[in-house]
Amino acid sequence: MESAKSPLAVALADERLGKGWRRSQTRIRVVAVLSALVAAAVLYGLFESFRVQPGESKPERQTVASVDLRIGNPAGAAERGEARAKADLEAGELKLQTVGRPAAKADAASSKQRYGVVWALRSAEVSPLTLAYANGYNKVVYAEIERRHGKDAVDRLRRIEAAILQREGAEP
Repeated sequence: MESAKSPLAVALADERLGKGWRRSQTRIRVVAVLSALVAAAVLYGLFESFRVQPGESKPERQTVASVDLRIGNPAGAAERGEARAKADLEAGELKLQTVGRPAAKADAASSKQRYGVVWALRSAEVSPLTLAYANGYNKVVYAEIERRHGKDAVDRLRRIEAAILQREGAEP
């Protein structure tokens, strides 16, 4: 086996340490290769155990859900109010909805006698949703009242509604 050291240094080392100091490096190389293989196997095992998604050919089927965003939305409440008003008009009922407080007895009696309109309390609680529902409902009913009794009747009934909302501190 050839050495990179000068022949004089090798001869000196042979004399001082004996011929056994120049062993073959095969054992060290075998240990290094085996250590590298063990390290690679350990790394592969770790990656395999911490894998996020197993390598399946077909992914798991996803469940799709839909959420109705109109439930807590004033626009959705107004749509529901309009739909309910149309159903009530088809059933022959002509009523307007209030929020917070009912209409004054005198106003309710005169509205019923003059136009056949009944005032109904939608909710004692004034919130954006209840206001939107009542406004959507009343919009459809006001159009029907205007068709039957004219613009003056609508103006009179809107003043009554505004007075009710003003007592509650809400905007019409």
